[in-house]
Amino acid sequence: MTARGPVGLSRRLLLADVLAVGAGLLPGCRSSRAVRGEALPGPFARRSLDLTHTLSPEFPFIPVQNKTFPFRSTVIATVSADGVYANRWELTEHVGTHLDAPCHFIEGGLAVDQIPVDSLIVPLAVISIAQRVTTDPDSVVADELVSWERAHGRLPERVAVFLHTGWEARVADARAFVNMDAQGTMHFPGFSEGAVDFLLNERSISGIGIDTLSIDPGRDTRYPVHKRLFSAGKWAVECLARLREVPASGATVCVLPTKVKGASGAPARVIAFW
Repeated sequence: MTARGPVGLSRRLLLADVLAVGAGLLPGCRSSRAVRGEALPGPFARRSLDLTHTLSPEFPFIPVQNKTFPFRSTVIATVSADGVYANRWELTEHVGTHLDAPCHFIEGGLAVDQIPVDSLIVPLAVISIAQRVTTDPDSVVADELVSWERAHGRLPERVAVFLHTGWEARVADARAFVNMDAQGTMHFPGFSEGAVDFLLNERSISGIGIDTLSIDPGRDTRYPVHKRLFSAGKWAVECLARLREVPASGATVCVLPTKVKGASGAPARVIAFW
């Protein structure tokens, strides 16, 4: 029998299911799903969406004197002069759409290269506080967690919880995105300590994410949410894009940070699919 015949077809279907089940992308995924023509995760999903901002020198960042700076890219070779095109990059670990590892705030915590890959491809829940943020930029997620579970059921095991605040609309204006007042206090929304305590103690999460510069609200420079989350060995993603386009439940997310030894964070490509 040739590769185009029934045996070849069966092998291709089996390979599709092995990839899906082996990656652990969705619980309960079985080989019969491919035979029935149902949607499969990953490359077999019906819809995928890039949640990553394009990194450029104009991208906003948290200003810390003598420590943070804009992304820099310098041409070091061109096709016309050198037969090849290449750039040199200068950047901090926490710029653009990026992952924070536990060692960012916790001595001895996991670095980016130590985060288990099976915690980076997980079910996704998107919770929105965008309407409240329009009148209160210091908003934090609170009752929305309860409302989400009433509408969609209990949060899945190993879920990533991403907070949609609508802050992405400001990203083209760095001053508006950082939103720092005359006293040097930033104002943008985030997770509350109570919400993160609930997710860590009452539910099973892999990490959390947000479309602002920080999972902590901008005005809180004690970073209690970071510290609580990272003490539990979980990750965070900041500066996400297009969360308004992702279904509140039913999607899977793949978080792919650059794998650098000992890194406290790294730019990441973040893809949702459903």
